[in-house]
Amino acid sequence: MNIRAHWQFYKDCFPFIYSFALVCLAFVDALTGLFILFTVANAIGFLAFSSLKSQEFYFYYNLGISKLKLLLSLIIINAIVGLPFAVIFIIFKQLFFANA
Repeated sequence: MNIRAHWQFYKDCFPFIYSFALVCLAFVDALTGLFILFTVANAIGFLAFSSLKSQEFYFYYNLGISKLKLLLSLIIINAIVGLPFAVIFIIFKQLFFANA
């Protein structure tokens, strides 16, 4: 399994995922924004990559990685990278804004 290729795909989708999550965060509360970051934003990032950088899928096809494997690795890596930040955010919110 080529970890570097999956990591590169995540780095390519990262701007789409987090920009969508930040825009949604402007309209919903923080916990809903975190939920969107871990669920819907992955799909939006994958669709944006498919639309804007569709020619780059040939690179992954040549390595033997399908779109489904890329999507699953995107979800897993986003959870691994984003989960510590989510936990820190929830602890910070409970400590400082519990009564608000």
